[in-house]
Amino acid sequence: MRRRLVLLLALILAGSAAAATPVKVQRTWTGHMPLEVPPLFQSSVATADAWPRVWATCQMSGAPPEVDFAKHLVLVAVRRSTDARFEKVTLDRGNLVTRVSVAAGTPKQQTCALALVDRAGVSTVNGAAPGK
Repeated sequence: MRRRLVLLLALILAGSAAAATPVKVQRTWTGHMPLEVPPLFQSSVATADAWPRVWATCQMSGAPPEVDFAKHLVLVAVRRSTDARFEKVTLDRGNLVTRVSVAAGTPKQQTCALALVDRAGVSTVNGAAPGK
């Protein structure tokens, strides 16, 4: 019975892994914010209206770059770290799943990682509607 359970679990995991396809990150940006700045709780930016607010909150210099939000999304991750980056981005049945890596330690700052990805086929980002 135990072997059957292990085999069934292995088949389920193999099926899940096969369903996810890698998504290419086209461009990245990184900003640093003091701990006093409330972090962004959204996992993506989906509209041109929200983009300048996210850019400013992440304390990026200059104006935000042009993004065609009809074709792209900007992924957002804010972590208490000296470095944060999108390690892996996959599309699993319409859900864009992100894995973020961070540097060890607890610095007195937050890092804001932003990544531009293709919007095609995306219905949710980490289980939430794009922009949420």
